[in-house]
Amino acid sequence: MPRFDNEGFDKNRVSRNDRRDRSVPDNENYYGGYNENYKSNDYSSAPVVDNQGNRYYDDYNQNDIQPPVRSERQNGYGNNNSGYNDPLRGFDLPQRSQRGQNNSPKHSGSRNKSRGGKGKKPNKCRVLNKPKKILLSIVAVLLVIIIAINSVINGILNKITYDEKIDNKYVTSSELKSDSSVKNILLLGVDARSDDDAKKSRADTMMLISVDSKHKTIKMTSFLRDTWVYIPAKGSSQRLNAACSYGGYNGVCDTIEYNFGIKIDGYVVADFSMFKILVDSIGGVTVNVTKKEANEINSHKKRYGNVKIKSGKHKLTGEQALAYCRIRKIDTDFMRTKRQRTVMRSIIKGIKKSGPITLMKMAKGAAPYIETDLTKGEIKRIAFRALMCLKNDMAESRVPFEGTWKYANIGGASVISIDKDANKEKLIDLIYNKTAEEIKAENKSDKK
Repeated sequence: MPRFDNEGFDKNRVSRNDRRDRSVPDNENYYGGYNENYKSNDYSSAPVVDNQGNRYYDDYNQNDIQPPVRSERQNGYGNNNSGYNDPLRGFDLPQRSQRGQNNSPKHSGSRNKSRGGKGKKPNKCRVLNKPKKILLSIVAVLLVIIIAINSVINGILNKITYDEKIDNKYVTSSELKSDSSVKNILLLGVDARSDDDAKKSRADTMMLISVDSKHKTIKMTSFLRDTWVYIPAKGSSQRLNAACSYGGYNGVCDTIEYNFGIKIDGYVVADFSMFKILVDSIGGVTVNVTKKEANEINSHKKRYGNVKIKSGKHKLTGEQALAYCRIRKIDTDFMRTKRQRTVMRSIIKGIKKSGPITLMKMAKGAAPYIETDLTKGEIKRIAFRALMCLKNDMAESRVPFEGTWKYANIGGASVISIDKDANKEKLIDLIYNKTAEEIKAENKSDKK
């Protein structure tokens, strides 16, 4: 017997099923109701729904009926590309924060979205402006310091006595050797400047200070005051130190330029008071005093300012250093200028070791005793060049050079007669061409 008969198979069930109402109630019709383009029993053109809820249409009807719009959560969680589709279509699920699993209000997705997705990003303008602000602050502080220093320097320079610069009328500039990398300043030491005839007195010290930026050194060249030279202001020959009596401080510059062919950019006149202030400001200068030199100073108190000094190597005060520089009776003028250069070298060494406050005090104390034909601007520029050269060794020499002179008696006076052309050539070579090491190697004048 057929299997269906044993199981109570009803052969009329098929006919009853065919008569059943298969229409979809309106409240359950998710596809927008009946479309007359489709027949109830014609499924060939009806939309096909896959197991993910996607509907497909034939080529003719897809413009008439649009597929339902699915939310992002029906395609997965937001931008999650895992491929997971929410089976509960149409239900809102809790959203996960894009920053992690923390769903607290502080880390909510909406808050992150407003901040760019991954929290607040740093403001690039603020990041870039921070180093600029720091740089501007540093520049502002430096400007304040520079202005303050410049104000102090100008205050010091205002205490200096300034003379009018007078061109040399006895020789043209084309006849003088010059170089933009070298500045020649003639340092003149005089006994006093208080009386009206100070400019007509004889210069006790004549030293050319050459600031050589090319060879990065400072060169000191002493001119012996007994050197017999032609004095243009007088119109005849005389001792070099007499030039001040005929043409003042400019007369000394004119005489040196005329006889030795080098350009002098300006002069600085200092009396003995300024010299003592410089030495005392740096705490004294260390000098090796011989017994003969000590006896000369101690035996002539009136001549050397009532100063006592001991022989040996020790530190001298300003009064003692001045007396030491003025010694001239026990030996020659060559040794006298050597002592002057020794003290000047010690002063410069002391300046190099001194701090800015000490230097300011020194300059402030010495300024009232200085007279010059340099302008304030020239002093600043030359001082800056000198500072750049102080770190290197200094060189020293004197005129006349070795082998270019002899003692002579002219008009009953003992003078130094020189070969003017030879000294001119050697001086130009020393100032403009030679390094400090070359000068030291060739200089034999100190043996005299």
